[in-house]
Amino acid sequence: MKLKVEKSLPIVLAIFLPALNLFSNRNIQVNTSLDFYTKWMYASLVLFVLWYVLDGVTRIKSKYLIGYVITSIIATISVVYLLFVLGFIDVNESEIWVFLIKMVSASILFLVIQYALKANQSLMHLKLKEEKLQTENYKVQLEALRAKIDPHFLFNSLNTLRSMVRQQEPKSEQFVLSLSDFYRETLRFNDASVLKLYEEIKVLESYLFLMKNRNESALQLNINITKKYFEHQIPTLALQSIIENCFKHNLMTSKQPLKIEVKSLSDLRISISNNVQLKLSSQVQTGLGLSNLKKRYELLGVNNGVEVLQNEKVFTVKLKLL
Repeated sequence: MKLKVEKSLPIVLAIFLPALNLFSNRNIQVNTSLDFYTKWMYASLVLFVLWYVLDGVTRIKSKYLIGYVITSIIATISVVYLLFVLGFIDVNESEIWVFLIKMVSASILFLVIQYALKANQSLMHLKLKEEKLQTENYKVQLEALRAKIDPHFLFNSLNTLRSMVRQQEPKSEQFVLSLSDFYRETLRFNDASVLKLYEEIKVLESYLFLMKNRNESALQLNINITKKYFEHQIPTLALQSIIENCFKHNLMTSKQPLKIEVKSLSDLRISISNNVQLKLSSQVQTGLGLSNLKKRYELLGVNNGVEVLQNEKVFTVKLKLL
């Protein structure tokens, strides 16, 4: 749409400026050698050419400013001379400077419009470039943040699997399948900044199956997410990273099981809560996982994407759906 306006603008100006001058200035006499419409056509053609002459002039870099000014003056004088040669105007000597001033004014108008158009184009190009760079920066930063997922999870899972195999545990095969599913899905979504909620839940279920088998009766899980929210999006592995923090910072025993509840809220948020029974080492933790997740929301242009609520008994994190 903008391109069409820029192409049609010189035509519109070239047609209407001569008409405005002819109808408004009674001091300029129409020469009988050419009829009114022919003169209008000639003037429009000259102004149209002047537009593109000045358009070329405006492309000169600022260090050639003197040449730019000289070229603009020459172009304007040439237009005036051409109008006289064509017989478009026949003015008294006392009026020639008035006419010249009008032509200079028209040239200035053209230059101002052209600079405005070029400034707008430059601004749009700069904005697109910045958005592209910002997108690339988002990808790099998101990749770096996702890379901070606890690397010990794989080693712990393999140790659990070894123990299950030694004991000929019937769930060993399902454990292998869930471990495979978890990493396959993680790799498949590696380049994605966000996931559909149902995809995130699928990854989470594989992860929780692994953790449940590693901890048996020491873990109690309750997931209650309404299906109508499944098409909403959430930062990749956000739920998994929050629940991973639950395991990392809290004790789990059969006598004191870790209770985790994941549920959807009516305000388009997902709530993840757990009972607080901190490990001694967790009291000095810096909350890197939550900090990373907040940064990921910010990189996606979402403010207040993570809300943390805590008391002596329950720790809750609410994540905004996108």
